Amino acid sequence: MDHYTVFLEDSIMQKDTLVTAGSKMLENFVSPFDATVVKRLSESQFSLAGRVIMDEFGIPSLIFEGNEPLGAVKAVADGTASHALCNDLFGKYRKQATENGCCYIHPTYGTVSRFGLIPLASSMDQIGVVCKNLHDGFALLSQIAGKDPRDGAMFPEESYNYAPTSKNIRIGIPKFVNIETIENFAKNFQTIDIELAHFEAYKQVMYILSCAEISNNISRYDGVKFGHRATSFRGLDDLYIKTRSEGFGADVKLTAIMGTMMLSQKQYAPYYEKAMKIRRLIKESLKFDTYDIIAMPCKISDDPYENLALYALPTLAGLPAVSFAHKGCGIQLIANTKCESALLSAWEVCMA
Repeated sequence: MDHYTVFLEDSIMQKDTLVTAGSKMLENFVSPFDATVVKRLSESQFSLAGRVIMDEFGIPSLIFEGNEPLGAVKAVADGTASHALCNDLFGKYRKQATENGCCYIHPTYGTVSRFGLIPLASSMDQIGVVCKNLHDGFALLSQIAGKDPRDGAMFPEESYNYAPTSKNIRIGIPKFVNIETIENFAKNFQTIDIELAHFEAYKQVMYILSCAEISNNISRYDGVKFGHRATSFRGLDDLYIKTRSEGFGADVKLTAIMGTMMLSQKQYAPYYEKAMKIRRLIKESLKFDTYDIIAMPCKISDDPYENLALYALPTLAGLPAVSFAHKGCGIQLIANTKCESALLSAWEVCMA
């Protein structure tokens, strides 16, 4: 294996290094330890080359999306690094990777340790890989994946072998997908028209649950134990209000307000609890016995909120996915739990 360089998103802990998660709230925070992925990379052929900027805590604007690629994508696209590690909750890295000549790997939830990752939405957080091609990306993934006792949500496997499968791959194409957008990709496989149950609710469920979890996770930033602290305040409540008003940006504040509302006594049952039930139904509705991979485009609208529906499935169901460009179209492939090999095989076929 060649020597590769890896950049880290600024939400991944690196001992004795400033780790800000892109927020003023953590502008002076120095990590006291290494994340598990950092430790494992230090013991491999990969070398850490630096850190890259990110949206504040990984929360993009769902109102406006800029054209400038995020740091992890930009570093790989311009050749500054061969890989980058980041947490892509809302699909922004996946979409931007395909627009800038890169690939993105979203591993199965529970195969890559989250220890040392600044939490965003704990049931959805998953460190992924930005890379130039999936061969190199899975080579890195094999170094960082595997059980870690410090992360209680992990599968028991100590390691994973990401090798292509030899069987013929069946591609499920949701009926809402305009086949012309992925026609050049689909012609390489046996295709099956499929229904994605509850697809119309994907983005709502994703937004409700992610906001709720994010609001809970960022409640730890109160100006008491670590992070930014307001210099002038009267009493504890005033400290909290001023610290968070100064330390958080607009998108984080909006997310926190929405999440807190979803978890309130009046809204919990009609919104949060209902969304959790639909999340379970979404996962149970998948029929990977009739197809091996679900194929979707990486964009259906110029509205980031509408595109959120495309990226919600792997995030909500904990499934592996890859994103890449094929003949001018951004493609996203989603497989069953721990079936990354099928994704690698499909990519190899269409790139041959």
